Amino acid sequence: MKIKFKITRCDPFSLEKCEPYWQAYSVDVEEGMTVLEALLKISEEDDPTLSFRRSCRSAICGSCAVTVNGFPKLACSTQILPLYKKEGEMTVGPISNHRVIKDLIVDFTPFWDKMAKVLPYLTPTHEPDKGWVIKKEDANIIDRAQKCIMCGCCNAACSSLEIDPNFIAPAACAKAWRFVGDVREGNRKKRLERLSEEHGIWDCVRCVNCTQYCPKDVSPLEAIERLRSKAILGENITDNPGARHVVSLVDSVKRVGRLDEAAMTFRTLGFLRSLGMIPFGIKMEIHGKMPHPLIFPAIEKIKEVKEIYDVFEKKKKE
Repeated sequence: MKIKFKITRCDPFSLEKCEPYWQAYSVDVEEGMTVLEALLKISEEDDPTLSFRRSCRSAICGSCAVTVNGFPKLACSTQILPLYKKEGEMTVGPISNHRVIKDLIVDFTPFWDKMAKVLPYLTPTHEPDKGWVIKKEDANIIDRAQKCIMCGCCNAACSSLEIDPNFIAPAACAKAWRFVGDVREGNRKKRLERLSEEHGIWDCVRCVNCTQYCPKDVSPLEAIERLRSKAILGENITDNPGARHVVSLVDSVKRVGRLDEAAMTFRTLGFLRSLGMIPFGIKMEIHGKMPHPLIFPAIEKIKEVKEIYDVFEKKKKE
């Protein structure tokens, strides 16, 4: 079956300085053929100038991540025919949120810089006399994070990274949890303090894209949520806007059974920064979106809500 592939090309030596353009190739596709096999076929038979990365062909090295029909995927594990029959086209480009070097090859330097920032190695402060005994339940906590193959698909799909190139990004967060969640780690609080700074874990907008497009089921968002929880509940690291927002939300629900947005803004941003939100608040009021906690201070069954909190506090002490 002949299928037309539209591939994004980019020549760094051209006068346009790697201005992207589409180039079409006709490929004879067989059942079970992958995107990587198609790229190799094009390179070997039609156009040897086509550039892309590949290595293991077994979905374990992460080298061949590309954008297929608009979404980040591993070329070596993405079969063509099922996708083509479903979507009616085949487009291949470089992964997003990374600078293109040539054709489908992107610069991974920022990716590795972010990995280095989270210190991707254990830093135990002591060694037990009889060595470490790792229980199964302790190993399971970090098991998903250990499956990461550094393909960059999660970063390519990240909404926060698209807006802020300095955001630590989901791949590095998953790697950070692999060590923060390890029972042998001795500098957990120091790690979490660094991750709680600006451009850190609290800048994630929870769009779930990283988890949706991860080819190895690492679930970076789960790692980010675990890091946040450990920072607040485990190490009491709350001196940052993200943690203050969460604490304010929890207190608001406990107090009135609903979100008190007005109070949350002041508690999260502080008085002076909250003044800048007044124009936005006026617009909300005009459109009927501004809550009035003073008029409706609490829901009818607020006692039941507080009982839930009491149970949680009791379990924490146990």
